[in-house]
Amino acid sequence: MLLSDVEIRDAMKKKKIIIDPFNESSLQPASYDLRAGKRALVSGMENEIDLESKRSFTLKAGDFALMTTLEKITLSKEVVGHIGMKSYYVRKGLILLAGLQIDPGWDGYLVLGMYNASPRNITLDYQSPICTVDFFGLSVPASEPFITGEEQKQGLIPKIDKDYLRTLETQTLSEMSESVRQLSTNVSTLTTITYKVVIPMLLLILGSVVIPLALRAIGIL
Repeated sequence: MLLSDVEIRDAMKKKKIIIDPFNESSLQPASYDLRAGKRALVSGMENEIDLESKRSFTLKAGDFALMTTLEKITLSKEVVGHIGMKSYYVRKGLILLAGLQIDPGWDGYLVLGMYNASPRNITLDYQSPICTVDFFGLSVPASEPFITGEEQKQGLIPKIDKDYLRTLETQTLSEMSESVRQLSTNVSTLTTITYKVVIPMLLLILGSVVIPLALRAIGIL
């Protein structure tokens, strides 16, 4: 069952949901807006971005990034969360690439994967609302809580994710456009060769071999 803002407040009083730091304006009628946190890492970059000091970072077209949430989320075995990108960023072309479920027993910060699928740069500001989480009450508590990794408990981007992202080769839209243009040129060249060389050769073979054989078969030659 999806929890309303009233039910979210009640669950927080009972410690079934803990949001730290809690921001009153982030609580929506049936969800909570999570904000951009302290750490981010963009594909092709070696070093993490300290958003607390830098205040913002920019994703170029085709860039992929990992970013922590400002809030630490703790859920009891009776609650599960579902996350989604804020519509403001969806309209700009930012895609959320992360596990959409926060399991019962989760106790840590979220690490969000994001991809800029638009042709323009997208700037993300520290503490700006970036995604929304819906909370659902389970009819029966989970038998075992989810075990959160130590790095996510501390608000860190896991080393395995950072190592992978540093080796990830992404392609910008301009590069993809050039690849498509080159492919189109190659197809056009192949089409020209087909019409000017292959088809005349086939017609020549047809005229010199196939047709005489057919005429002999019917007794004309």
